[in-house]
Amino acid sequence: MAIVDVVAQHGWGFGAWCWDRWRDVLPAGFALHCPDRGYFGPAVEVVARPRIVLAHSLGLHLLPSQLCAAAELIVVISGFRSFHSPCDRKARRSRRTIEQMLARLEREPAALLADFYARCGVPPDSRWPESIDADGLHRDLQLLQESVLELAAIPAAAQVLILHGSRDRVVPVERAEELRELLPNSAFAIVAEAGHALPLTHARACWERVERAWCGMHPV
Repeated sequence: MAIVDVVAQHGWGFGAWCWDRWRDVLPAGFALHCPDRGYFGPAVEVVARPRIVLAHSLGLHLLPSQLCAAAELIVVISGFRSFHSPCDRKARRSRRTIEQMLARLEREPAALLADFYARCGVPPDSRWPESIDADGLHRDLQLLQESVLELAAIPAAAQVLILHGSRDRVVPVERAEELRELLPNSAFAIVAEAGHALPLTHARACWERVERAWCGMHPV
């Protein structure tokens, strides 16, 4: 049986370690590859032609185009086209929040991350960073402030599965719903009682939905 390569890209403030629990839930026949932006150690690039791509939050914007090119299923977890609402009032508020985070990142990066993880709902027993590349975090936080996903980066033939936590306090569910409306080949599912840290808190529940979608595309 051919191995199905799966690439999993973490979002801002996380590392490849946010997918550790997925290694316990992926069945035989699926190989997990996890690039790392290097916020807390060496950056890791992945050379693969994945058939499944998982992207958490800003990870959807960080993925190199070549990793998506051959994907049959792209799974957007807690993601968005733009972090900011099309409503000007709400966008001003979220932009101000990012500006405050950028300023605080320069003064106290560890405290900022601790508060961010708490807001995400990261479990206390998760791996915590020992060293912090504040410059890398600043670069990608600025990207978060400005990035609007190019829909052409998602292959037209790929199926898209959008998963979002019902209690996400970082990315409102409206951002995921907006993305769903823009992608005709997409399905949308809410994960009940889940926050922003879905890869860490709901690995099994997320993978069950991914596997169901994959099997629907490849019936035995």
